[in-house]
Amino acid sequence: MTAPRRLRVAFIVPDLRFGGAERHVTTLVSRLDRSQFDPSVICLGQEGELFPSLAEHGVPGVALHRTKREALQCLWDLVRTLRRTVPDVVVLRGYNAEGLGRVAAVLARVPHVVVWVHNCGDLEPRGRARRLGDLMLDRVTDAYFGVAHAQVPYLVDDLRLPRHKVRIIHNGVDPALFDAAGDPLTRTRLGLRDNDLVVGIVAALRPEKDHETFLQAAALVAAADARARFLVVGDGPGRPALEESARTLGIADRVVFAGARSDVRAVLAAMDVFVLSSFTIECFPMALLEAMASSRPAVCTAVGGVPEMLQDGVTGYLVPPRDPSALADGLIALLGSEQDRLAFGAAARGRVEEEFTLEVSVQEAQQRLLEVGGPSRAVRRPVRLALVMDETAIGGVEVLMRDVFRAFDPAVVEPCLVSLRTPGPLAEEYRSAGVEVDVLGRSGKFDLRTVPRLVRTLRRRRVDAVLVTHHHRASLVLGRLAARLARVPVTLVAAHDMDLTNVGGRVLPRWAVSTLRETDALVLLAPSQGEYLHREEGVGRRPWSRTREVVIPNGVEVAPLPDAAARAAARARLGLPDDVFVAGIVARLSAQKAHQVLLEAFEILRQQKPGARLVVIGGGAREQELRALAAELGLGDGVLFTGVLRDVPAVLPAFDVSCLSSVHEGVPMAVIEAMAAGIPIVATDCGALRDMIVDGEHGYLVPVGDAEALADRLLRLSDDSLLRRRLGRAARARVEDRFRLEQTARGYEALLVDLVGSR
Repeated sequence: MTAPRRLRVAFIVPDLRFGGAERHVTTLVSRLDRSQFDPSVICLGQEGELFPSLAEHGVPGVALHRTKREALQCLWDLVRTLRRTVPDVVVLRGYNAEGLGRVAAVLARVPHVVVWVHNCGDLEPRGRARRLGDLMLDRVTDAYFGVAHAQVPYLVDDLRLPRHKVRIIHNGVDPALFDAAGDPLTRTRLGLRDNDLVVGIVAALRPEKDHETFLQAAALVAAADARARFLVVGDGPGRPALEESARTLGIADRVVFAGARSDVRAVLAAMDVFVLSSFTIECFPMALLEAMASSRPAVCTAVGGVPEMLQDGVTGYLVPPRDPSALADGLIALLGSEQDRLAFGAAARGRVEEEFTLEVSVQEAQQRLLEVGGPSRAVRRPVRLALVMDETAIGGVEVLMRDVFRAFDPAVVEPCLVSLRTPGPLAEEYRSAGVEVDVLGRSGKFDLRTVPRLVRTLRRRRVDAVLVTHHHRASLVLGRLAARLARVPVTLVAAHDMDLTNVGGRVLPRWAVSTLRETDALVLLAPSQGEYLHREEGVGRRPWSRTREVVIPNGVEVAPLPDAAARAAARARLGLPDDVFVAGIVARLSAQKAHQVLLEAFEILRQQKPGARLVVIGGGAREQELRALAAELGLGDGVLFTGVLRDVPAVLPAFDVSCLSSVHEGVPMAVIEAMAAGIPIVATDCGALRDMIVDGEHGYLVPVGDAEALADRLLRLSDDSLLRRRLGRAARARVEDRFRLEQTARGYEALLVDLVGSR
């Protein structure tokens, strides 16, 4: 027997000069698992300063030394190089590489092509010739890798690239390489004093980086704080003009132009505050990531993917582009408070360690490269997926799957819905989304016609995969049975709850756990949910209870943040005054949601905040009981029961805080929707909420059933509007990074293509 051959991956770039995208390439190729990958690098032009690092890590590299005017000669050289090295995949970065590289890959018969995009827009609109070329070359392009979710509208809407080919892989750094203390001699070498407060920017001196705004802000900061000095790291043709601008602004003696540096880590450690002032196309800047790893707070313009990295009011400040005053205000605030600088810097370092490590980034890149260039499991037509439910009740799972169906790429997945009993209240919304709905009319528990009808439906629709959810008990058993009888290749079970041992229940019945081997995959919402099912319910404990487990978090459509007008409209609709503190809950009126705990907490809050209001959105069997409890607690008109609302996002801006008092949960959609609206959360610490919310960063988690703790957090937030704003912005950033609807849809698509293709 022989070991599988390593995947040969050739990275084609313009050059390897100092720059974020270039550092990304050299760092990635040096870390690829050599037992699986055989990387190489081709520079179309000169080698660049980073080129020697390839040899240090044993990565073959070659430079063709061609200019833009030598396109034909460059193409020929590139074809010869590819024919000699015979890669399985070429990865292209930079416009010249994207064009010439794809043509060369076709001529050299390279099987797979990836374009790795590092920008969020174009400085100049693309002409018709280039757009036509991009359209033609898309046919030979397997995938487009990006580094920030902010790129998706640009890639899909502006460039018209197929959404199912786009994959986002965040950049990463190794935190162990960055020392917050640094070398004191670095400041001395740069001409800085120990007691200077150093504001630094690391960026090539190009127009889009907008160093002019940085210098104008520096002049305002210099006038406000005599200790401030400014460090410009980077080089380019714009340097003479910027040096002249510093003289004109009267701060030439306060600004150090350090040029391009190979010791960026040491220079970052010499700064007190980091800045990026770009006005456009900034994507997922490595310089900011490295500054965060160095425990440095940052003040950056809110462009491109920067808001996915920097949490406003937590790790630094986000400001509008081309606004020197706003940039200066953020800098002055940080320079004036050593406590804030240390706290923000520590939070920045923690965010890198939690979400943006090089290890995670490389693992994701390896997985995506293997998907592109590994053994093909592609299907020649869309995967036909049937979601089998008892009926489409109004609940988190039903609403989620409706939205996921809408977000599916029709070229990848073609969904349908089968309701065993009645259509349910959401059936028409599924139909409006273009989803075909079959209703089998099951009359009761012992209706023996259900399975034959379901088998015929699955066969008629030539279904490739059946998906059932844990809480639709009839479909959990009948859907899997009918799928086996109809010879459907793939069956999936989605679990959307946990912590049911708290109330004497189970997520998966024992018989379902004992037959998991007959299921192709168990879809989970969070890693902690898998741990719970293994620990409490025996999943994976025996051979017959094991199956593939895949984490696909819930997601929502991320709309623009509500503004003051949206807040005023929402409060007017609910009849709420504009100047009172409003807490809200969106949840079924069921025992699981434990509304009585929230009402008790609100009664405590009203003793100090008599004008506060509580909005209860949702319907259910407990409505009269909860209304009676509110009256008994003397809350009167302080509590508004709205019943079921079908346009919850329109009224969420009325909330100052969103609450959840449940005794068990999975990854609740209502919490994600509130976070997406920039609303801080106060919730009980159950289910996967700890995976969603970092206590004190996106809101607060309190013990289950603890009304006093819940009231304490509500009181804290009612007294501090700035705290609410900071937590709300961090919550929004969390959703943008982890809980987007398109991420959920892409997760299901990848799983279905992999499973169905392997059959």
